[in-house]
Amino acid sequence: MRASEKDKETSNKHTAAVVGAAALAGSVAHVAHAGGSGKIKVGLLGCGGRGNGALRQNLNADPGIEVIALADLFESQVRRTRDRLLKEDQYKDRIKIDDDHLFWGFDCHEKIAQCEADLLVMATAPAFRGRQMMAAIKAGKHIFTEKPVATDVAGCREVMAASKLAEEKGLAIVCGTQRRHEFNRVELMKRIHDGQMGELVGGQCYWYGGGIWFRGYQEGMSELEWQCYNWYHFNWISGDQICEQHIHNIDVMNWCFNGPPVKFTAVGGRGWRTFNEDQIRSAKEVCRALNNGSEADWEKYNGDIWDHIFAEFEYANGARCLSFSGHSPGKGRGDEKLVGTKGTSNCNDAITGENSWKYDGKRVNGMDQEHIDLVKSIRSGNVLNEGQRIAESTLTAIGARTAAFTGRAISWKWLLNASKQDLVPRELAPGPGVFHSIPTGRDTLV
Repeated sequence: MRASEKDKETSNKHTAAVVGAAALAGSVAHVAHAGGSGKIKVGLLGCGGRGNGALRQNLNADPGIEVIALADLFESQVRRTRDRLLKEDQYKDRIKIDDDHLFWGFDCHEKIAQCEADLLVMATAPAFRGRQMMAAIKAGKHIFTEKPVATDVAGCREVMAASKLAEEKGLAIVCGTQRRHEFNRVELMKRIHDGQMGELVGGQCYWYGGGIWFRGYQEGMSELEWQCYNWYHFNWISGDQICEQHIHNIDVMNWCFNGPPVKFTAVGGRGWRTFNEDQIRSAKEVCRALNNGSEADWEKYNGDIWDHIFAEFEYANGARCLSFSGHSPGKGRGDEKLVGTKGTSNCNDAITGENSWKYDGKRVNGMDQEHIDLVKSIRSGNVLNEGQRIAESTLTAIGARTAAFTGRAISWKWLLNASKQDLVPRELAPGPGVFHSIPTGRDTLV
């Protein structure tokens, strides 16, 4: 059975909003003061590589953008980002960051939320986004946030609450799942939701790629600061690869089915990371630096994320979709496939079968377009709010990860309403790290 008429109507309204914003945007020159006037003051929270990239995409979306504030856990990141921005001629006279608008430390999100920025671009480690989004919304800021938006169930609930508050206050939330802003995929989803593929009966999605960085010790960092600097390797900060990267593909599958799965089953493990000699060498160096030369208990510095998770998502109509995510030194794969009773789709730009179709329109870079759509929606007053949706896709990834770590099949209803999973300490300060055992596949369900 296809998605209900109510689901299709909701999806089509969202699609229309995104396409409408994109179509109205046109060239940057025409967007600048459409439906609004004056400058949009922007602050960046998270001055790493992704944060710097997202900020430049935001600057490129509208010539009325001015950057007035920067925040990060580390002072060096904040100052380095300002120095680089000031040297880029294309943003001349648009970078106006005073010294008293440079913030750092574990409470930097609270500080930047209180400055006079209209919009905050967020690209910190995923663990902290729920509390950061809530602080920003309470302070009346529009938000662009990178994905995922949490690493545990408690964080997803906090984002859902922030999204509801944003709706009440008329504030925008756009997230970094850029596929939702690509014209080809938007047009494809219209046809999928209109039944051109018939009943959806299954699919597959993949993000299985090469290894990732492992950052060694930096002089002057406490144990917890080093963990945050090397955040990808710890489940409580990153959510594991299935949250951090595979969420893109998972979000596409949820888009196809107009909502999250109703049930998760998964298995996985950790093999390559346990025997990665380069990473082990670095982990031991970190251990010695933080423990007066001792290598005792060095394994905890090697991280606790897995390197492969196979999951099955069961959607409301009974369709089952397979998910494969992780890292390997071998050749990777990253795409999706959808199967219906009348055809199949690559979830990108084509349908094959009884009602074959191929997109032949304009192509856009989704990472650019999401910022154009965001700024246009702010200027028009018809703001986009993707908060609930990105929380649901993040929780989908967490559901699969939880099923794998525990060896239990779990339901969406239980995950959303009954789980007490809360991995991120509320109080954080330079000092000892937060270390958990490597998941066994038979962990206690919380």
